[in-house]
Amino acid sequence: MALRTVKAVVLAGLGASAFLAMASCTQDGGRQTATTPQATTSGFGLFYLDEGASAKLAYGQANSDDVELMLQCTKGSRTVEVTDVARTSGPAALTLVSSGASARLETRTESGDGSVLLVADTSIDAAPLSAFRRTGRLEVAQAGVRHGLIASADERPGVERFFAACERR
Repeated sequence: MALRTVKAVVLAGLGASAFLAMASCTQDGGRQTATTPQATTSGFGLFYLDEGASAKLAYGQANSDDVELMLQCTKGSRTVEVTDVARTSGPAALTLVSSGASARLETRTESGDGSVLLVADTSIDAAPLSAFRRTGRLEVAQAGVRHGLIASADERPGVERFFAACERR
């Protein structure tokens, strides 16, 4: 899938998920807070894509452009690009959380199809990604909104294939 197509896929699904994530937030003294996600989004799953020189792990609906989160790498690079929809205007960062490990990632913005994407680069060895590889659980937070995913037993081999591809050519 070409980068332009991947971004269109991410944009299509992330707008709706941002709205749903915002709707699940509660007000706390005028400040928005979100509860820890308890389960994955209904009808969504993790899908590993081998694209020759690159690998992708997309969280979304099967056989659709409805994607909530995209992890991608050039095989063997040990660097992962994380793409999520921007939930507020202005500067933002993404925070990855898994099994108590967290990492705050500085982002760059990319626009297209009426939405703004936050894109961040991190190491395959970042503590929350290592924990995600081990547990199948990952949360992404930005601008006070958190959404999470839990890989099913059937999806766990795809998670491992993604990490293995990012480690070696």
